[in-house]
Amino acid sequence: MTIRADLKPQTRLLVMDILRSLGMDVSHWANMKGGAARAASNPKYCYNWSFLQPGEFVAACLWHENLKERDGKIYYEVTRGKWKRPRTEPGTGSVNKRANDFDQHLWVAYSEALPLRVIFVDGPQSDGTGPSKVEARLLDPVPWAITHYDLSTGRCSMVRGAEPLATKLAAQDAEIFAFEGEERRRFINHRRREGAMRRAKINEALGRTGRLVCEVPKCGFDFESRYGALGKGYAQVHHLTPLHKAPPAGRRITLSELAIVCANCHAMIHAGGRCRELASLIE
Repeated sequence: MTIRADLKPQTRLLVMDILRSLGMDVSHWANMKGGAARAASNPKYCYNWSFLQPGEFVAACLWHENLKERDGKIYYEVTRGKWKRPRTEPGTGSVNKRANDFDQHLWVAYSEALPLRVIFVDGPQSDGTGPSKVEARLLDPVPWAITHYDLSTGRCSMVRGAEPLATKLAAQDAEIFAFEGEERRRFINHRRREGAMRRAKINEALGRTGRLVCEVPKCGFDFESRYGALGKGYAQVHHLTPLHKAPPAGRRITLSELAIVCANCHAMIHAGGRCRELASLIE
C-alpha cells in the first residue's frame, strides 16, 4: 500500500478524544445539557473543522479523499471561501463560521510558524445541497506544516512532515479576515502603500521623546534599550481603529490613530485574528 492508503481512516474516533490525546484541554466541552456524558457530541465544538492550541499547534480536519501524493511527498491544498454559502437559510450560518474559523486557524499556523496536526476524515462530502457525513477519523501521527499561504487569494498548501516556516507576515495582517472580495483587495493594496505612514509615526515618536517605547500600558518595551544599536529606530506600528471599520470608500488615517508597540504586544493584540484594546491587553 502507498502512504496515502495507509492514512485512510477506518474507525470513527471522537474528535474530543483525538484533541485530548494531543494535550488539548477539552473540559469545557462538558458545559452543556447532559454534562460530561454527552460532551463529545457538544455541537458547539464537535462539528468544527479546526481547533487552535494557542502558541503550540493547530489541529485541522481534512478529507482523506482530497489528499495528494507527488514525488514521495504527501500534501493537501485548500482555497479560502470554497465552503462558504452565500445563503441565509437555517444551517448556512454555522457552515460559514466554521469555514472562516478554519481559514483563520490556517493563517495563524502559517504566520506563527505552528505545527499542523491533521485529523483525516472519510465519508460522503457535501455537494452543496446537504451536509457532509463523517464515517471515520484518523489522527496522523506525523506533524504537518503550512508551506504556502497567499493572503490575497487564501490559497494554502500543507505538507506532511515539513517544518513550519519562519514567515515575515505582520501581525496586523490578521485583519484581512474581516474583508471579502473587492474590500479584501483594497485592504491588501492599502497595506502595501502605508509604509510612509508607519515611518512618519516612528519619526514623530522619536522627535517627541527620542525613544520608541511600546505604548501598551504596563509594557514599555524599548528595542534600543534591550538590543542596543541593533534595535535603534525599530518598533512596530498598530492601528488603534481596525481598518475593517472604515467606510467602503476608505478614510484618511492620522498619526493619532496609530500606536508604537513591541512585537510581543502586537502579536497578542491580533492573536487569533482579533484586534484587542491596548488598555486591557496586560492585566
